[in-house]
Amino acid sequence: MKYAVGSLRFSLDEDGAPYYQQLITQIQQGIVSGKLSVGDKLPSTRFLAESLGVSRSTTSRAYDQLLAEGVLISKEKRGVFVSSLPMVGRRKPFSDDKKAIQSKRQCQQANKLSFDAGVDVSVFPTKEWAASMRRSWLNPDLDLLQGGYPTGYPDLKEAIVDYLYRVRGLECTAEQVVVTAGNRDSLILLQHAITSLLEFQPSETAEKRAVTWWLESPTYPPMREVLSPKNNIHNIAIDEDGPCLPKDTAMNVGIITPNRQYPLGTNISSKRRQEWLKKLQQSSSAWWLVEDDYDNEFVYQGRSDVPFMQTASIHETARDRVFFVGSFSKVMFRGLRLGFIVAPLKHVDLVRQSQVNLGSSSSLPIQPVVADFMLQGSFDRHINRMRRHYRIKRDFLLALLDDKLSEWFDWGKPRGGMHILIEFKTDVLSAFPEIRLDARIASELRLRNVCFLTLSSHYIEQPSPRQGFLLGFSGASEFTMSKMIDELENWLRNSL
Repeated sequence: MKYAVGSLRFSLDEDGAPYYQQLITQIQQGIVSGKLSVGDKLPSTRFLAESLGVSRSTTSRAYDQLLAEGVLISKEKRGVFVSSLPMVGRRKPFSDDKKAIQSKRQCQQANKLSFDAGVDVSVFPTKEWAASMRRSWLNPDLDLLQGGYPTGYPDLKEAIVDYLYRVRGLECTAEQVVVTAGNRDSLILLQHAITSLLEFQPSETAEKRAVTWWLESPTYPPMREVLSPKNNIHNIAIDEDGPCLPKDTAMNVGIITPNRQYPLGTNISSKRRQEWLKKLQQSSSAWWLVEDDYDNEFVYQGRSDVPFMQTASIHETARDRVFFVGSFSKVMFRGLRLGFIVAPLKHVDLVRQSQVNLGSSSSLPIQPVVADFMLQGSFDRHINRMRRHYRIKRDFLLALLDDKLSEWFDWGKPRGGMHILIEFKTDVLSAFPEIRLDARIASELRLRNVCFLTLSSHYIEQPSPRQGFLLGFSGASEFTMSKMIDELENWLRNSL
């Protein structure tokens, strides 16, 4: 199935990704390559669907997502055009040169089988989203059109405040919220802000002015790429109580995921939480925390723990030393590229100034759409539906593991999140003391177009103390999960 628009030729592969995703990719690539220019008109969804021989819902879904991202713009009674807005932020792109991340991207690009801890976009409420798009742009805010609201669209900030209080138990004000282009953008912004603050504090020696950044180990590998190479970076060990307190240095900033650590899934204990709070409360201490609220929207048993920022809010000194970072990518869709920072009131201006210095990367036109989606109740309904949907997927994968892999791996039943961690039994690893077994298996299975994400690749220190695989169930189909577990079982039976 082929169709041409100017010099851009659409082509749909029946064996490739879903048709709407293929269309999205081809339009984006057409803009990047210059085959589509700003102001170029695209065919109507009906005409394109008839030309390609697909349903109109397919072309509408592709256009809706690109409209939501600001790549395309709809003009009443005229049609859909390529927007003058950039498709990506203005900041320097990240360099993911780690082997594990390269392998993950190669798997995605080649449509190989892989576990996916992302959003299941096949059940995204596109009609409700389209309705929010129409409502929010029928009578747009003039300040929005002129590029105002540098820290975020006011209605969206109010909706975030309401959501954080109802769902996460975090009390804050709209003044404290700074809208960003996602978690990485938030961390770059905070790195600039906190470093600026600490480096200019009076101290006796230049050594004392140096800022030490602490990352959990294991952690999400690109997190290490976010921090500037000139930074002094150390590891935070993780035990059964959560992130351990590191040894003091002059000035410290810790980036932690206390309520659901990635990738281990552990929760900070009450005892460890109090230890961190005591350290933050000490006036002589120079400790600061960035709390990444990773994976806490989807809890299947009980409620998620209260954010660390809320616990610190009742302490006069600690409340000024904790920043909270959240994102919509895990709850809506990856292409949204929208997140937020909740800053202590004392340092809101500092974060704002850093945003001015770095330039804002978040898409302003999409923010009133998200605000409407939240204020109309569509966001809450979507979260509740996805919570049930992902719980069913989690239970399906747990049944597969019980049936196929209990001979080689141990795992727990996660009460939340979007992946299951399986770790090799001690006797299995002891038989292969000189190799990274998970890396070897992943490498060999990749030759069969089956991609596994290894636990060892998430450790900063090597050799890693633990080995296994991260099995993302939220974005993977039941067929994919069954096929991959079968492949892994076959390899283990034939090779060990």
